[in-house]
Amino acid sequence: MSWIPPNLAQACVYYTNVTTCQPATFLFLELITSLLGYSKESQKYSDFGTDFRGIKYADVKFSNTFFDEQGPVTEEYDFVVVGAGTAGCVVANRLSEVSHWKILLLEAGDEEPEVADVPAFPPVLQRSSIDWMYTTEPAQHSCLARDNGRCNWARGKVMGGTSTINYMIYIRGHPKDYDEWEQDGNEGWSYSKVLPYFIKSEDNRNPEKIEPYYHGTGGYQTVEVFPYQDENTIGIIKAYQELGLEYLDQNTEKMIGTMLLQHTTRDGQRLSANRAFITPIRSKRENLIVQPNSHVTRILIDPKSKTAYGVEYIQKGKLIQAIARKEVILSAGSINSPMLLMLSGVGPADHLAQNNIPVIKDLAVGFNLQDHATIDGVLFQLTNYTATTVSDQERQDDVYEWKQSHQGPLSATGPLQTNAFIQTKYEREHGRPDIQISIDAANVANFMTDPILTYNTAVLPLSYYDGLMARPILLNPESRGRVLLNSSDPTFGAPLIFANTFSKEIDLLRIVEGVKQSLNLERTHIFRHFGIQLIRTPWPACAHLPFASDEYWACIAMAYTTTIFHPVGTCKMGPKQDVSAVVDPELRVYGIKNLRVIDASIMPKIVRGNTNAPVLMIGEKGSDLVKAAWLHEKDGQAQNYEDGFDFGNLFSKFK
Repeated sequence: MSWIPPNLAQACVYYTNVTTCQPATFLFLELITSLLGYSKESQKYSDFGTDFRGIKYADVKFSNTFFDEQGPVTEEYDFVVVGAGTAGCVVANRLSEVSHWKILLLEAGDEEPEVADVPAFPPVLQRSSIDWMYTTEPAQHSCLARDNGRCNWARGKVMGGTSTINYMIYIRGHPKDYDEWEQDGNEGWSYSKVLPYFIKSEDNRNPEKIEPYYHGTGGYQTVEVFPYQDENTIGIIKAYQELGLEYLDQNTEKMIGTMLLQHTTRDGQRLSANRAFITPIRSKRENLIVQPNSHVTRILIDPKSKTAYGVEYIQKGKLIQAIARKEVILSAGSINSPMLLMLSGVGPADHLAQNNIPVIKDLAVGFNLQDHATIDGVLFQLTNYTATTVSDQERQDDVYEWKQSHQGPLSATGPLQTNAFIQTKYEREHGRPDIQISIDAANVANFMTDPILTYNTAVLPLSYYDGLMARPILLNPESRGRVLLNSSDPTFGAPLIFANTFSKEIDLLRIVEGVKQSLNLERTHIFRHFGIQLIRTPWPACAHLPFASDEYWACIAMAYTTTIFHPVGTCKMGPKQDVSAVVDPELRVYGIKNLRVIDASIMPKIVRGNTNAPVLMIGEKGSDLVKAAWLHEKDGQAQNYEDGFDFGNLFSKFK
């Protein structure tokens, strides 16, 4: 099954002057589809290609082999892991280290296409066939200028999950983020206790650029600096230093400063969690069964004993049940994990009742949604001196260069390699950032022509640009959102994402201060030397306000809201007395035996930094929690089927 790029024809209904709607862009998409649109894994493993968009539960047919005259024929495993994203890949790897355990890893999406390996290609991966293409629900304080008041929330529907379509940044967050988790009753989650898990997964290739004490080598996940930096990238780092930000390793206990970022790549290629943790073992461990294109519809839970005993999933239009002798582990992410729990009868009783789902356990599933929001609009113009724009032929040549050598401009993400963590006047705790500044590549003419169409048609590589978009990122939002089932089609309909971005005034105030601090870049010697200037043309949605006033930037934030795609918190981890908690500190779902959630959704509070590295850590620590329960049974941690659960009568309801 080949990768399908974003459908630009739909966005470019009318002929415009926006570059991404020109014939050259369509030809570029054809080139990379033909050259890089297939998966290396598809050549090795069976292709179960199925697209579940639009399918209805009533359309699903039971497998001819699922029932026979003697009763149902089922698949049996020790553990069923739902979701082959960042955490799921780690969990499947670590559990399959136990050779006598049989592990099933299920993924709704396809095999990872080669196009995802190109570091400069994240824009073209969003809204493509490997993206769930979720959008937020309209809100009063965010995404106001977007189509229908909705922001895109890209989530990976592919082996590797969002680690296959993200921007590959490896940042862990501030140590006190984890200390707060433990202080709130989550024993074992302090920084000192999770640091070994960060180190365990890591294979850091740049010892000269880091503080060795905080890093590891020899792990599955390679972390390194890109092999390519253009002049602007180096210049931005120098500009931050000129403004007084110290250059340091921001994956230590000190974050305020600047850094040339490390990424989850290896030798000029993306190294997703799939490529890092699953590909090396997939053909070697017979006890690991990997099933892509397998859409899980619910967790099987016995309503009397409240024990999870498997999952139901669809593959090739057939309904299949996989039985878990030990545990079901939900690693479907902060949107799909709460959705699956609710579809299975675990969630807010009133919401489940509204969707005619019998309630097995009333829990605050789907609440506590948090994200790192940012904005479009702080745009700097480059001169020809440092602009990296190229001809169509040069861009094509760079594709072939990357294909052959994994070098050149496409082996990096342009100015997004730079990073700054800062404090605004609203942050009271010394040394802890509340704003991160990322500098994104931009096409000035496109944005000035139509900022919304530019947002909707962004597919070109990050390597080529004539503008810099400074993005202040809100690191510690106080606003909270919620994920709900789609009442028109709870199982297959896109969930309702109420992000509630900027619903708390303090979040908007911090963003405005972040904008104002990013504007200081214009007065640095390096920006003046390069001739980089802020574009002072007001953007359409806020042209009625004085340019650069606090009111103007607040308007820009609410109108041109976007995100760096870090949803967390919807299956909150917390102590038993916390009524908002869904899982305990060992990631077991409250009130349901043999069911855990191991992914970003368990974060009680979002970390102050990018979330991929923390989810790797959660996968590592979660795997050890599972092993401790089943390899070293004690204090009732391991719930066996013989203890209060009739495994022999499991299928009686289906006869």
